[in-house]
Amino acid sequence: MDQRLNVYLIPGMGADHRLYQRIRIDLGRVHYLNWKPHGNSRTLADYAQVMASHISTDNNVIIGSSMGGMMAVELSRIVKPLSTILLSAPTGRHEFPPYLRAVHRTGIQHVLSPGQVLKVSWLADTFMSFRDDEHRALFYEMLHGNGPEFLHFSVKAVLGWKNTEPPYGDYLQIVGSKDKLFKVRRMKNPIVLEGSGHFTTFEKSDELTSIINTYLREQVLPRVQAETKSASIS
Repeated sequence: MDQRLNVYLIPGMGADHRLYQRIRIDLGRVHYLNWKPHGNSRTLADYAQVMASHISTDNNVIIGSSMGGMMAVELSRIVKPLSTILLSAPTGRHEFPPYLRAVHRTGIQHVLSPGQVLKVSWLADTFMSFRDDEHRALFYEMLHGNGPEFLHFSVKAVLGWKNTEPPYGDYLQIVGSKDKLFKVRRMKNPIVLEGSGHFTTFEKSDELTSIINTYLREQVLPRVQAETKSASIS
């Protein structure tokens, strides 16, 4: 049995692999699972089936940021990874802020066209809390790079996410103390990065790298090794 971990990194809404350029995973093989064409998907659960078709390995760990974390939750039920790591992401709808639920109830996401959604994407400034212009420029470059159709789908899918259950199996949830979108107080036992906002993959990349690598080394890899030893004995 192959003991190597396969670590899948899923970016946030409209982002791509560049979101993780400052995160350095020491163990196993790293796979950047960028967003795929959503096809006929209407929900995150639908779309998880599309994304799951791109995972064909064993000993998987799924890491997702923001919307990527929500996708990681849905994927965990299909792929059944060794662990799921959520960065600046909720485990379910119950951890949404009230204003996201309010926007969903208005139904405005169904009225706006893809082009209109892209035009108001600057509203992300209200919760991203960018530390500098470089971070802000990269975020919007990635967001626009995925195109208005995908952004339109993403907004509707996130606002309509119905899940209220934690990921399958073991999971780790990491959030910034100053995250304006997903608040620490709504989460159960998260690891809190002091002073960090929603763009924590850039703001606290060194700290995140250390936490993730330690978790993989001390909590995840030993399980793989134990299963391998057990299989060889039997």
